[in-house]
Amino acid sequence: MQNVRYLADELKTQVNSTKPLLITVFAGLLLLLVGLRVLPEESTPLMAKVMGMLCPTLAAAGVGAYVGRALRGWAPAIGLLVLSIIGMFIIGAMGSSVLAMPLLLGWGFINGMLVGPLVAFAIADAGAPVVIEALTGTTAVMMLAGLVVFATGIDFSFLMPLLFLALMGLIVVGLVGVFVRFSRTVNLTYSILGMVIFAAYFLYDFFRLSRSENTWEAATRLTMRLYLDFANFFIYLLQYLLASRRR
Repeated sequence: MQNVRYLADELKTQVNSTKPLLITVFAGLLLLLVGLRVLPEESTPLMAKVMGMLCPTLAAAGVGAYVGRALRGWAPAIGLLVLSIIGMFIIGAMGSSVLAMPLLLGWGFINGMLVGPLVAFAIADAGAPVVIEALTGTTAVMMLAGLVVFATGIDFSFLMPLLFLALMGLIVVGLVGVFVRFSRTVNLTYSILGMVIFAAYFLYDFFRLSRSENTWEAATRLTMRLYLDFANFFIYLLQYLLASRRR
């Protein structure tokens, strides 16, 4: 427990030391998004809209992860999950409104809080570099998936039914894992399967982005989907890195 507190204090000190830089980057992202919003809708590509919304959302999730690092128990997790699900419907209904972005930032913050305890555990167990490694790997896979979709023009719509079934299986195994202690090999395999599934989701959602109408409503919907792809791939990659370090 003392080690966890020490690491938490160290993380707090590092965050405070870089706070001006973080605020500057976050403000710059928001100004960029405001600039995109004031331009005529058809004058900016859909990709620019989505990336302009996704980056601040991920930044808000990072803040949420820091705030939620000390959350414990099922009640807070279930409450935040319910808020996240409700938020998705509200944001989807207001996708074309200027209120969509503030709501999206709040939604990202809530989802970040859900991941906070895992990130705190990872830092306590293996150090901050493992989290940076997971973030870097997730970003690289997302960029590679986007490159594959836009460079090849392959129709990835065939993935949808397969991904739905795979996701259901992943959820079932995850629920079993709550009550049954898996071996290291099973944990590694489960994490790899999770990464494969969400890498495929990256491909499918970038394909949808390439075929969607260029509107802010579509951009908001796709931003939420890509955020969920990013967050889930990050979780499975982080779990894999942690499990691979154990003997």
